[in-house]
Amino acid sequence: MVIAVKILFTVFASSFIYFGHAISIFEKNPGTSERPNFVILFADDIGWGDFGANWNPNKHVTPNLNKMAEEGLRLTNFHAGASVCTPSRASLLTGRIGLRTGIVNNFEPNSVAGLPLNETTVAEVLKENGYNTGMIGKWHLGMTHQYHPSSRGFDYYYGLPYSNDMGCVDVPTYNRPECKECPKTPKDMIHNVTAVECRNYNTALPLYENYDIVEQPADLIELGDHYAEKAHGFIDAAVKSGKPFLLYIAFAHMHCPHAHAPRFTNSTDVNTVYADTLHEMDDVIGRVIKALKNNGVYDNTMTLFTGDNGPWSGKCEYSGSQGPFLGSWLYDTYGGGTTAKCSTWEAGHREPTVLTWPNVVSPNTTSDALTSALDVFPTILSAAGAKLPAHRKYDGIDLNDFLRDKTSTAHNVLFHPNSFDTGVNGQIDTIRMKQYKVYWKTGGSWPDCAGNKAPLVVHDPPIVFDVENDPAESVLLTEESHPELPQIIFDAIALREMFLESVKSDNTSTADYSTSSSALPCCDPTQFYCKCKKDKLLWLP
Repeated sequence: MVIAVKILFTVFASSFIYFGHAISIFEKNPGTSERPNFVILFADDIGWGDFGANWNPNKHVTPNLNKMAEEGLRLTNFHAGASVCTPSRASLLTGRIGLRTGIVNNFEPNSVAGLPLNETTVAEVLKENGYNTGMIGKWHLGMTHQYHPSSRGFDYYYGLPYSNDMGCVDVPTYNRPECKECPKTPKDMIHNVTAVECRNYNTALPLYENYDIVEQPADLIELGDHYAEKAHGFIDAAVKSGKPFLLYIAFAHMHCPHAHAPRFTNSTDVNTVYADTLHEMDDVIGRVIKALKNNGVYDNTMTLFTGDNGPWSGKCEYSGSQGPFLGSWLYDTYGGGTTAKCSTWEAGHREPTVLTWPNVVSPNTTSDALTSALDVFPTILSAAGAKLPAHRKYDGIDLNDFLRDKTSTAHNVLFHPNSFDTGVNGQIDTIRMKQYKVYWKTGGSWPDCAGNKAPLVVHDPPIVFDVENDPAESVLLTEESHPELPQIIFDAIALREMFLESVKSDNTSTADYSTSSSALPCCDPTQFYCKCKKDKLLWLP
């Protein structure tokens, strides 16, 4: 037993080499005198099967992402740091799981705080190391002044403060049920109940440029074009400055409610609202790639596309594709329940992912190595020649050797935080160990498309699936079929205990989830629901 524990610790350490340590060696990108640029393209509520290169039914919907796959590395086993919006974004930007950052839930529109101030974003580190930093899109990590993206390392910000369903809009959108227009007067609130049937809105959805609200409600039909234009402007200005840059684009796509420019209506052979919206996002990505190429910086830019969590399956036809990751055991056992967003089933956090970096990454390659959004923070900082902030532990690993084909493996173990209604949010009740997936809890999350919700069930001992040979997670491992099952469970229990001990000894943070009406974003409090439209600010170099 002692020998087994020592071996297990070696496997554990190989996946989590940053516990208690910063990267000891930082070098500039070999083979070039210039530090690389970084572009992170982050989709919302996207399914693994939405990426045409992953799943044939969508092959014509994502031509620009497919082109990225031809020019770079497609990662088929890449996982978000959580299965809901805010915790996933915090993990991406800090390299730390929610139990460390304190971010285990979504923030609300009237949240008074955000990502704890003693947590450090990748933008803050790169800015200190001479990078231009820009963000376009959904933040969802706090919008009061000190938590605003412009206060968390980004030189430029343009986008939505949170999800696009957290404030009413005036343009037609597609949802289930369909969101109605913002009420214009108190009379509308009293006599037209359907005006707010989609959500109990507190205010109209705001659109920011830096610290200023430039439009409220945001026009979601124009948003994709605005994001492309602002991204192009930022890249142009950054290149002219002669400094390397980080550009983080966090799309409202594919979160409900869906909206897109009219030219994308019926623009694909799939012929659905979801496909049209996905096609618009892909078009924006193509325009960003074109801006990089036109400025002569594409070859020296690490460009990553991935997502924050899986599809919102309760939205039915307005939800994305889970691909082969169906979580069939839950349906077969309980007759329903979500196995996508808000769950730790494979489709909840396995994301469609592709990375291009022509100076480094071989084109048209695919890897099934176990990788994570938690790896983005240490990988980018290492490539930039920057040091990890000290006195804290990280859950991501530096993938630079992996990207340079010096190793074919990444993680041996990933810890998946639970989500809504599964007990204490953020707890580790699911572990991925190589090909095995171990669950201490199942169910208890959001309902599926039919409205069915699986009960919360605690499993003692935990249940195990072989995800590599059973991607649908349909058949439980048994001792009869897998005599090694007791050892797998023993290893999983020991790994979880070691991880929780590492959290206890870490410099962890506590997030403030309190709310106040004074924290609601509002560009003109004299107008009902804060409606206003200012002259759009322009990106200035």
